Amino acid sequence: MGARRPDPVGEPPVPAGIGRCGVCAYLESGTAEICYRCARETIEALAPNRCLTCDLALKSDGTCGNPLCNWPESDRYFSWNYAIAMRSGVLETAISAFKYRNRHGWRNIFGRVLVGFLDDESETFEDFDLIIASPTYVEPESTRKYDHTREVILAADEEADGRWPFDTDDPPAIVKRAKTQTLAGHTWADRKEIVESELRNALSIPDPSVTKDQDILVYDDVFTDGFTLREVARALIHDGGAQRVCGVTLTRQPWRR
Repeated sequence: MGARRPDPVGEPPVPAGIGRCGVCAYLESGTAEICYRCARETIEALAPNRCLTCDLALKSDGTCGNPLCNWPESDRYFSWNYAIAMRSGVLETAISAFKYRNRHGWRNIFGRVLVGFLDDESETFEDFDLIIASPTYVEPESTRKYDHTREVILAADEEADGRWPFDTDDPPAIVKRAKTQTLAGHTWADRKEIVESELRNALSIPDPSVTKDQDILVYDDVFTDGFTLREVARALIHDGGAQRVCGVTLTRQPWRR
């Protein structure tokens, strides 16, 4: 790796770029605005013509290929999901490192990016009463050392300094109390069956008074077909009395039927 050209005297340093955060001058001192703007220069943007429910690129006939988007909202439970970028490149690699290889430093970067996105799209998100993590179950014997979605919410709250209503209570607004099968590699029908049985039974609302009559935004790292968000939204509405549930994710998985 070649030496970086020094920045002009008196000017702030240039961010190193997402994926090179470890050598960036803003690793410790970065803000939501700096890290979000830096990330936007590298990450793959969403399609310009995309579904207003799931952010999937629309087909040539102007329709969405995700079956869930054709369901009535009363069956889907969530109103929409808004992703920051497509799941590809450096961002995909970083999410995997954080989620599966305990690269805990990404917690702060993702927290800053999330807050930067919320700030940038404040008119879309300003009416939510609570921003929560899509729950993760961390097995005692697992090699995973932390709840990756919860950690980003906690980091985002530290960064936001009170301007966004992140759920930092212990226990959180919704918890996952058991291990469930991974959805990766399964067919659409199998994914639906897994979430409607295993995930549905594993979700719990510790204190319904926290979510009752609230508009809730659920954070996750990846949105694929919406089945996970649907079950989380269902629990929040049925068991927690929530008024409305939407999602925000770091990435949108490219669609593979």
